[in-house]
Amino acid sequence: MNPIALDYTYFFQIISFLIVVYILVKFAWKPLMRMMEKRRQFIETNLAQAEADRLEAERIRKEYQAEMREAHQAAQSLIEKATKASEQRAAEILAQAREEAEKTRVAALTQIDMERARAIAEIQTQVADLSVAVAEKIIRQNLDLSGQRTLIDQFIQEVGNEPC
Repeated sequence: MNPIALDYTYFFQIISFLIVVYILVKFAWKPLMRMMEKRRQFIETNLAQAEADRLEAERIRKEYQAEMREAHQAAQSLIEKATKASEQRAAEILAQAREEAEKTRVAALTQIDMERARAIAEIQTQVADLSVAVAEKIIRQNLDLSGQRTLIDQFIQEVGNEPC
């Protein structure tokens, strides 16, 4: 039982190990390497695709942000246009209301002038009628000066009681 002693089994073990290594190299190593190379290429392809997808997502995000800015600007422009249009319409309505008020005022003044002219004409007619009536009474009574004064005072009171 010498630890250094070599036995023929060691020799067969080494030869069988070398045969196994040769068989593995010959039949298993190349397929294993091909599989590892395919795996490496698959991983590289996936990484490249992931990077391309990331770049595409970044491009789409930038486009989306640009579109959002454009949409915001368009909305702001529409709001400004609507505001200007509503202000212009309000100004038109106000001008129209002022014009209508002026027309109403002019019509009212015209109506007042017509009523005044009619009232003056009516008063002139009444005064003429009353003057004729007073003159008629004076001529009929043929009064003296104090009687005429009494008659004029009475006439003024009657005229004061008449509606205009």
